[in-house]
Amino acid sequence: MCPYFLARQFIQTADVIVYNVNYMLDPKIANLVSSELQKDCIVVFDECSNIDNTCIDAYSLHISEKTIKEASANLLMIES
Repeated sequence: MCPYFLARQFIQTADVIVYNVNYMLDPKIANLVSSELQKDCIVVFDECSNIDNTCIDAYSLHISEKTIKEASANLLMIES
């Protein structure tokens, strides 16, 4: 059995879980990995000196100049 999926099965009954901070804060990862956690669980982040950067990265959106130009052109087409 795959250790990753085995660990995910044990999340529901574990007393202590050691997580990378991204597993809780990055929505792309958290929706997959942390969804099995009980709603009243306690989470402790160890060595989270970069937690602010992790949050900023997880909730930031990077848009290229090309995408902005294409979106602007589409808006002009809609207005016409």
